[in-house]
Amino acid sequence: MQPVTKACAQTVVLLVLAAAVSLRAIPDGVRIATMVTDRAGKPVTGLTLKDFELREDGVVQKLVAVEPRRAEPRRIAILLDEFHVDSADSARVRDAMTRFVDESLRPDDTALVLKPLDSLPAIRLTTDRTGLRAAIAAFEGRKGNLEPRTKLEEETLGRAPALVEASRAQVVLSALRALAGQLGSAPGRSAILLVSEGFAQQPRRLNARGLPDIGIVERFANRYDVPVYAFDPRASTGTEPDAAAVMLGKLVSETGGTLSRGEDLAGNLARAGMEIDGGYTLTYVPAHDDDGRYHPVQVSIVRREADARSRAGYVSPLSAEARRAMRDAAGSGPVLPTRLLRHSPLVDVWFGVTRATETQGRVVVTWEPGRSFVGTTRSNAARVTLKATTRDGKVLFEGILAPMRVGGVADATATDRAEFDAPAGRVQLDMTILGIAGEKLDVDARDLEVPAMKGTSPLLLPAILIATQSERGFREVTADADAAPDPSREFRRTERLVIRVPAYVSGMPAHVTGRLLNRLAQPMRDLVALPDADGISQFDLPLATLAPGDYYLQFSVPSASAPVDQRVAFRITG
Repeated sequence: MQPVTKACAQTVVLLVLAAAVSLRAIPDGVRIATMVTDRAGKPVTGLTLKDFELREDGVVQKLVAVEPRRAEPRRIAILLDEFHVDSADSARVRDAMTRFVDESLRPDDTALVLKPLDSLPAIRLTTDRTGLRAAIAAFEGRKGNLEPRTKLEEETLGRAPALVEASRAQVVLSALRALAGQLGSAPGRSAILLVSEGFAQQPRRLNARGLPDIGIVERFANRYDVPVYAFDPRASTGTEPDAAAVMLGKLVSETGGTLSRGEDLAGNLARAGMEIDGGYTLTYVPAHDDDGRYHPVQVSIVRREADARSRAGYVSPLSAEARRAMRDAAGSGPVLPTRLLRHSPLVDVWFGVTRATETQGRVVVTWEPGRSFVGTTRSNAARVTLKATTRDGKVLFEGILAPMRVGGVADATATDRAEFDAPAGRVQLDMTILGIAGEKLDVDARDLEVPAMKGTSPLLLPAILIATQSERGFREVTADADAAPDPSREFRRTERLVIRVPAYVSGMPAHVTGRLLNRLAQPMRDLVALPDADGISQFDLPLATLAPGDYYLQFSVPSASAPVDQRVAFRITG
């Protein structure tokens, strides 16, 4: 794959240089483009500040402004994945894409049409509709046809079937990464329209170092705020999701786009074109400094029957002081690469501080297999290896964790969680996710900030929710101050929650009050307090009387100035 790799590398160098300009700090905060649709998939208008909740790194942020997005020229890239579209669907793809160019593009929109083996450094946005139609007319699906069309393609992709399939996946991923940077390097509303049945990324070969995987594509799209809209043109995709469907679902969910399937390709494209014009821009001022790190963002609607979609996070620009330090370091030696955060969809993880002193905190990490993007089945994650370190490299924990037993009580022989003491400051949690046979499935990288107690200010730590299925289990968990938290926030009506909320004032455990809120964030009732567990406030919440849906828990600690509050979202599934 040398020719493709070289071209991709040239493109990435140019895009990284452009990022230094395009990712400068925003004076009045961070802006997150968000699309809101009702249960029928139609855009929702007229929303205001009170309708949105935004979390960064899991913490609710105060929104400064919510503005409807104005119509403006768009930058649209169409990637026709000939490697992963059946030839029988080619004519329908050509017809639908031509209609999109003729009917959905506005005169001031710029666009490009790309096929995987087109030259990446030569990609150019244009208003020339004739050129776009010509590029579409040359499309022909080649899924399952591994015969190279040119000598260059044979040299690039090889001839062995397994090698060709793996190389084709890498070529498509390289094209997606390059397009995200190309679109996002200039102002304007951007989107990638990907026509593909999807593919399962093959394991990297030893000599393929530096080639992109799906995670790198997602980070590029998030960095440049370029949503990916995927279109599977098959008339029927079956009922069971395969690895290709999971890949497409993950790509669109992480970047803020949508996945459409079925024969109505023209209609799906037209709807996506209209959606790119709509939505809102949410603005907030983050609590952290310009640290050059990736920060996960979650946007939700709290007062309407609606769904919000946005990119999964953003990269904070480096401060001027950090850039100067990097330049100084470059003159004296190599600069270490920035550690990129990644939340794997294969696992649900709970991590937080359960106890604290003035100088350190007790950290707990638990996990369970995550649910798939399409359907409700669990992933095939069997174990994870966890390494926890401080920023200066001191190892705090290193070991293998089996899935936690949901609602389980502490067992000295179990390896379902990690518990360790950590000094105040940032702790790095790096996980490798393994399958049943010990094969590597994915990686997960997160940061945890262990808080330091300051004066008399209240410190409210993350709430711990533990589901129990029987009266005996409830009694055992209530009496066990070390019962493991549930990693997910989805529960059944047959369960009863034990809720534990650590809080401190002046280094001593503080009393916490709790309330149950409905999906509109309106109070329903106060939570029933249980006896403290080792000085930590506990609450009882039976779920049998609650209807399936979304709810919130709100906890408060009194303070001399204003109460310190924490809100936790959870869902009852049935």
